[in-house]
Amino acid sequence: MMDELLEDMIDPAPSRQEVARRRRGWATGSILVLAAVGVTSLTTSALFTDQDSLTGTISTGTVVLTAGGAQFTMPVGGLAPGGAVVAPLTVDNVGSLELRYAVSVSAATTTPATGTAGSGDLRTQLRARVLQDAVCTLDSSAAATVLGDTQDLVDSEFGLPSALTAIVGDPATGAQTGDRVLAGVTGTETLCVRVDMSRDSDNTFQNTAAELTFQLDSEQTVNN
Repeated sequence: MMDELLEDMIDPAPSRQEVARRRRGWATGSILVLAAVGVTSLTTSALFTDQDSLTGTISTGTVVLTAGGAQFTMPVGGLAPGGAVVAPLTVDNVGSLELRYAVSVSAATTTPATGTAGSGDLRTQLRARVLQDAVCTLDSSAAATVLGDTQDLVDSEFGLPSALTAIVGDPATGAQTGDRVLAGVTGTETLCVRVDMSRDSDNTFQNTAAELTFQLDSEQTVNN
């Protein structure tokens, strides 16, 4: 009993007012902790966001190649052995994409406009060349850069292929040796086609005719 009295004197029990004050302090501390948790929760889960949509149109480009037809004007009296004719061939890229193109040639026999046709096949006596020559005259073509020559196609100085055969570049897809490249819209160049007749042609080739066809195949260069 004496021990309890001494303990109370050394460490007296808090009064009712003190107990109430401490409880209020704990409650306040708890409220502050909860408030802090709440603030933390708001700042990590509530985000300002925005979203915009953009609409655009994707259009494909075009590959459009035009060529002025090569019409060979024969000299008065027709082509003679050892003679030659030239004709310009203008190539335009009127599409929006850069393109590359190749040229192929073929020849067919045809009936002369008048008179009795000779028995010879004129194709065997002709040689065709595609030249890099915008002037395209007989004089200028003699020194022009040769882009393609039928002599390399038939393994003979004279002779034209009967089926379409590449003479400049290669119509196969992709970049090939000799392909010509033209820029989009404004790309243009003038080539020169020269056709020579063998000086050794005999009388069987009098009043004979041949029709030459030049085909241009083009393709886009981008991603190709």
